[in-house]
Amino acid sequence: MNLNQTSRFVFTLMAGLACQAMAEDQTPVSVSKPLLDANQSRFQFTGTITSERVASISPRVAGLVAKANAEMGHSAKAGDMLVALDDTLARMELREKELNLEAAQAELINSKRRLDEAVNLGDANFPRSERENRETTYRMAQIAVSRLETLVETQREIVERHRIIAPFDGMVAEKMAEVGEWVQTGNPVLQFVDTDNLRLDVQVPQEQLALVMGSETVMVKIAGAGEKAFEAHIEARSPQVDPQTRTFQVRIELNKPSPNVKPGMSAVAIFKPSSEAASIFITRDALLRTTDGQVMVWVAESSGVGFKASRRIVQTGPTSGDYIQIVSGLQPDAQIIFQGNESLQEGQAIRIVESVIPVERQR
Repeated sequence: MNLNQTSRFVFTLMAGLACQAMAEDQTPVSVSKPLLDANQSRFQFTGTITSERVASISPRVAGLVAKANAEMGHSAKAGDMLVALDDTLARMELREKELNLEAAQAELINSKRRLDEAVNLGDANFPRSERENRETTYRMAQIAVSRLETLVETQREIVERHRIIAPFDGMVAEKMAEVGEWVQTGNPVLQFVDTDNLRLDVQVPQEQLALVMGSETVMVKIAGAGEKAFEAHIEARSPQVDPQTRTFQVRIELNKPSPNVKPGMSAVAIFKPSSEAASIFITRDALLRTTDGQVMVWVAESSGVGFKASRRIVQTGPTSGDYIQIVSGLQPDAQIIFQGNESLQEGQAIRIVESVIPVERQR
């Protein structure tokens, strides 16, 4: 072997050793391309149908229940009587005040007649002091009538308050008093709900809130009721996140739901995102959490002579089998590291030992 051949051999040997050392320094990883769904998965969240108005109705005066015919399920219009208290004594007092008012009104008419006589005679034919006395008597009679009119109206209101009425159109959900019971103000005797103005409350993870709130449409499906899904719209969302579940409450107003839909039912809200682009799904094994609670994945980037690890902060959507939707933060052609990703560092050299082709996800 001549000198040139020896030099080439030594160079080749050292290059091989260098490549072997470099390969040993590279962390072995498995990668996969994202799975694209052209149909774009919809977001689904289960919640509870609630009523816009629910009232625990208490009596406005204490008393004995005389009528309580509004059983559970009883429908009523606003102003309809639901429960009646014994108002015998209140009506007797009202009658007494009405009689007093009638007497005062008669006295007012009489004092007015006497005053008119004095005025018609004039000061020349009737003592001025007597006329002034009659003016005072008439004024006092006016005051007495006004006072008694107020007392009568007050007593009529007291009588009316022995009737427990429906505050709005709705249905009795629970009856808590029977005939013969003594009830107090502040103690509910009926639970009354509005069955026409319904809404659906669902809990939405904070990572998906922006996409949900920007949805074009919301469809509601009543769980297990055999009802067709119907369109609804987002009414409001809670201004704060639940610190335990990291979710926001989103309230959906139902547009003309079926009469079979009742408060308390379970329902599913289906949100369709406004974007028409294909959705990105990756295997859930690729997801990691940062120390500050963000969701991240590692991707394999070309570094010229090999590959390096690069971190991506992502927003996730709903899961579907072994896959999870990535709402933002990831390109559809990225190589996702799903094995060997537990202890990677930004820019760390990696070696791809397995490249997996994603398969159709289970719907």
